[in-house]
Formats: sequence, structure tokens, C-alpha cells
Amino acid sequence: MRRLYLMRHGKAEAGMPPGGGDRERSLVGRGRRESRRVGAFCREQAAPPTLILCSPARRTVETCDSFCEGFGESLARRVVESLYMGSPETLLHAVADAGGAESGVLVVGHNPGLHALALALGRYGPGPAFRRLSTRFPTAALAVFETGIESWSAFRADSARLVDFRMAKELG
Repeated sequence: MRRLYLMRHGKAEAGMPPGGGDRERSLVGRGRRESRRVGAFCREQAAPPTLILCSPARRTVETCDSFCEGFGESLARRVVESLYMGSPETLLHAVADAGGAESGVLVVGHNPGLHALALALGRYGPGPAFRRLSTRFPTAALAVFETGIESWSAFRADSARLVDFRMAKELG
């Protein structure tokens, strides 16, 4: 069994930083705390992440750092340019291309693409989790999917099943 974890970046600065654009927005304290909580939660999973695929935006890189603090160890990480505001199809291809033989892959990215991918994958999961996921995908939220594929290169939207959806505030 392999697990895919989709996580939206933690709470970030609301406005653009002086002299920088959207990619330079940093996490606020709440975003760091919530990302650590999600990391601690993932540590306890049946097939915890062993690889992080991360958007190059500052807030996603900082989310990965805080996640690893909560997880208790640094994980292999690949910054993937196409994850920055990527479409669901782009995100799906990034996982298929980079996942290799990893048992658990965590994608840290952005809405709306991340939420749209979670919805496409989530329709094959349990009703209550999907109902919650269908309403919103807030910062530091986590959707967890299981798949029986042999390699991530075989990953497709219909090969995964939603097993959990959590908001960081619930992990408290």
C-alpha cells in the first residue's frame, strides 16, 4: 500500500512583502505551528511520507521545514517548479514522475489546483471525509489517499481512495 498526502501550505502573510511577489510570502506563526502539528500527525500514519514534493514558493518551503520539525526528522525533499499554482493534472504528473518506489509521498502546494486534485481523487473515498473536503481546503489542511499501485509512475486519479481529511486545528 502506498499513501499520497496532499497538504496546503500553512497560513501565510496576507499581503505581498515589500519588494517581493506572491512567491515571497512567508508563513506567519500560526502557519508554522499548524504545519508542525500536521507533521506530528503524519508520523503516526501506517505509511508515513518518505518524500516531500514541494512548490518553490517561500511559504511552501517554510511549511515543509515546519512539517519536518513536527515529524521529528528531515525527509527527502524535491522542489518542483510546476507545483507552484499547478493544475490538478500537473500535480498528478509530478507525483507520477517523482514518486518512484516511495511508500508515502507528501505534496505541499497551493489552491485552487491542490483542492481540485483532492476532489478528483476523493470521490473514491468515504462519504464523511469527502463531504468535509468538498466544502473547503484551508491552509495546513491534509488529505490522505491510499493506492495499491506498484509504482508511482502508474498513479492515476482512479487509482486512489480518500482515507482521511484533517484540518490542522483539529490536530490540536
